[in-house]
Amino acid sequence: MNKNDSSIIETILEDQGFERADSEDTADIYIINTCTVRAHAENRALAYVSGLRQWRQKGKRVLAMVGCLAEEKADEISRKLSFVDIILGPDSYRQIGAHIMQVIERETKIVDRKLDGETYCGVFPKTPQVASFVSIMRGCSNYCSYCIVPYVRGKARSRPPEDIGREIEHLVQCGVKDITLLGQNVNEYCYESTDFVHLLEKVSSITGLLRLRFLTSHPKDFAKKTVDVVKAQSNICEWFHLPLQSGNDRILQLMNRKYTVSDYRSLIDHIRREIPEARITTDVIVGFPSEAEEEFQNTVSFFKETRFDDAYMYRYSTRTGTSASRLKPLDEPVIKRRLSELISIQNTITRERTEAMMGKQYEILIEGPARGNASRGKTRGNKDVVVEQRLAPGTVVNVLIRQVKGHTPIGELATTV
Repeated sequence: MNKNDSSIIETILEDQGFERADSEDTADIYIINTCTVRAHAENRALAYVSGLRQWRQKGKRVLAMVGCLAEEKADEISRKLSFVDIILGPDSYRQIGAHIMQVIERETKIVDRKLDGETYCGVFPKTPQVASFVSIMRGCSNYCSYCIVPYVRGKARSRPPEDIGREIEHLVQCGVKDITLLGQNVNEYCYESTDFVHLLEKVSSITGLLRLRFLTSHPKDFAKKTVDVVKAQSNICEWFHLPLQSGNDRILQLMNRKYTVSDYRSLIDHIRREIPEARITTDVIVGFPSEAEEEFQNTVSFFKETRFDDAYMYRYSTRTGTSASRLKPLDEPVIKRRLSELISIQNTITRERTEAMMGKQYEILIEGPARGNASRGKTRGNKDVVVEQRLAPGTVVNVLIRQVKGHTPIGELATTV
């Protein structure tokens, strides 16, 4: 989502005559796009901006801090990082060029953090990558008890399907071959009579679109018709990212996730029954307040049972203002031990599932170079693969997997598609 927002900012500025600098030494304007979904991301952003004080003091320069952290902690940033010139929330990017000029001409400071339902219709990137993102909606209205997103990005609102289609057509004409539809909960997409299933059907029919994906799905809203569309449309990839968050029903209820472990298991079973080759990944939060050892072990057991292809595993991070922030946190040593245990288990599963790729052929879309005279690309299941040959980005090849290093499969060229 933040990569997509950075692309939006860059496009808006280019449309207004600004040019991207090659380095911070040659830049007149420095923009830091921030995340506040976890304390680690927040602390890294604040530390990074603190290190730009000297850069800001050299010549007539403008320093801008934008994004979710800027939305949430504008007052604190203004007070503690007074050398920051512009503070913008996620809905204020259309005004960034005017704000920059105002700072330059009037030597003033600007804070713009309104949340007004912006979806950035008509803002299409000029220099997209082979694999690009298209935001179909912004914000979230689920209010999971641990999550800050609804407070810093606003309520869920969907973008008109016609504008989404125009952007995808633009990207395809620019050479993009792999597009991921983005939303905090794409399954909740709804614009007038078009729901997410209908949107998938519409955009998958766009001429020249090789691969289509979507991120992120919410288990409570995931319609089984979505699986039917993925199965029917050859250019929709067989990859499903379904955040579990916990393998225990009481914790899921405390998280306000609105599904049970049984519901989630039923969904996974349906996907694997209908699309046996589907690759399924997940997110999980370890150490949620009041999580007992037995409840954590429920998550461990579910991971062993389900055998996700990969998982993003995080320790619980208290976010001020969320309902979970009022709960007593667990002791840090307990959280760290549990996270380490789950990571070790999932790493073993990921390695085993990756090693099962050896001796098989996969369609790989090359995205860029790898170390040595090699290339990096992705399978339809969103798995990174190294190909032992230097190939141009956008090339589609069949690759025979010969070995695995770490969690990365490495293969040799079979035939060009």
